[in-house]
Amino acid sequence: MASTFRAVHLKHAIPNLQGPFDITCAADTDIWDKPPAIHSFNAPIIYQTTTKDAFISATVTISADFKDRYDQGGLCLVVKTADRTRWVKTGIEVIGSKPTLTTVTKDEWSDASMRSLFGDPKGPATVEIRAEDDGALSVSTFDLDGENILVREVTWWGNIPGDTEVWVGPYTAKPAPNGEKDDFTAHFDGLSIKTR
Repeated sequence: MASTFRAVHLKHAIPNLQGPFDITCAADTDIWDKPPAIHSFNAPIIYQTTTKDAFISATVTISADFKDRYDQGGLCLVVKTADRTRWVKTGIEVIGSKPTLTTVTKDEWSDASMRSLFGDPKGPATVEIRAEDDGALSVSTFDLDGENILVREVTWWGNIPGDTEVWVGPYTAKPAPNGEKDDFTAHFDGLSIKTR
């Protein structure tokens, strides 16, 4: 599986993605845009390149020793168009002092939503991004019984041309708003990316 993947901002080799694997990031890394002038896109992402029309879904399970504010790991889908870079990220992120399931979408600026995790606050949590027949992207998690729970619908996806390049895969970030210097490592398992 690793041979079909590339990485951006990754400081170590791409691990074997066919079983459990880790991604480590340095402090001061993030994927986040906030007015008037914050544009952060320096977190490590291990991704597969596809197109909007070819993308079906991506799923992964995340866990980590989440401790510092905004420590995060999950799935990221990046859409590269001539006018801007759009993205969706979903996974576990420390909000306040508590790991939460967080989904952030960026069309022009970031727009975030959060919900409590099911079970252990350090994970694992499984997240999925899926292209729906109605033209939207759905972002879901799974409860303790394995039921798919919709947490976000991304409607701007339907307005993206079908041949647009898309990156999709796991990521980690550590914004370190309080000056933390330690690296952060997230653990992943069950990575599945489906395309046509």
